[in-house]
Amino acid sequence: MEQVAKCKSLVAIFRDDKKILDGPHAVGFDIEKDKAFHIDVEQCGIRKISITSDVDVSVFDLYALFSRIERLLMLFDGAFISLSEIQLSKSDTVDEKILHSCEEHFMKGRLSYFMSADFCNYSIEKMLGFDSIITADLYCKWEKLLDELDVVHQMYLYSLSNSGMTVDIKCAFLIELAEPLVEIVKKHTNFYASLTPGARGTSLKNCLDALITKYGVDIFERELSNDYEKFLSALVNSRVRIMHIKREQKGVYFNGAESVLYALKMNLLYRRIMFEVLGIDEVNYRDNLKKCVSRLDEWNDTLDNFLIKLSK
Repeated sequence: MEQVAKCKSLVAIFRDDKKILDGPHAVGFDIEKDKAFHIDVEQCGIRKISITSDVDVSVFDLYALFSRIERLLMLFDGAFISLSEIQLSKSDTVDEKILHSCEEHFMKGRLSYFMSADFCNYSIEKMLGFDSIITADLYCKWEKLLDELDVVHQMYLYSLSNSGMTVDIKCAFLIELAEPLVEIVKKHTNFYASLTPGARGTSLKNCLDALITKYGVDIFERELSNDYEKFLSALVNSRVRIMHIKREQKGVYFNGAESVLYALKMNLLYRRIMFEVLGIDEVNYRDNLKKCVSRLDEWNDTLDNFLIKLSK
């Protein structure tokens, strides 16, 4: 059997192709799994994640831990920052050549959702600074939540990725996440006890309504103050549309620009719900959330034109 490469250190370097990352920001914490790990996240111009152990551990375990941290940071930022390199070092069992081969394997094997769509960087500010939020306790909550979300979070990430899917399909998938999100909230809070999403349970429209009126009042403030029922129907129609041929499509649904707008708003809603489940106080991100929404609402008159379309 081929020996599994082991080492004591993984360092990941991130660079944003379009801007210099602000800073300095830094946070460090320790977690206990089968073995103890120390994690440092630093940012000033670039971002660096360092994971170390006192003993040799599988490079795959180090990479899995790194990947979970990266996905947590994405919730704070709203998009992934480009990974430039991975460095594996400090091994008592294998030489540098093998570690370099593992580095190449991890870089080449990156899933496509780690490259966010261009629209994710439009008028979106990070909602949280990692240095004031990340702790060992928060990471452990995230690890459990990520395992529970399973394919739901993967669908979320792929819907925001630079994949070949058109934006209307991405938006439709984000809308569809309302049903599993209700289940997640129901499990972790005292809300939605009467809702039962599923084939014969609570409808997608009612799930969207429940999430928006509880967690999305700031995000969908203008939609709520206009023809809200028609807006909910437009969300559902935009989801249902991808399952029907053109002659069977009915009602108002999103065009291309509107699909971008509501993909971004559903992104904000998803992140807001994740923060709630993780126990992150709203006071930490409320102002940044409002700035994000304000910029989206003013983007190219898209929302104004959509609300006019709804009123006809």
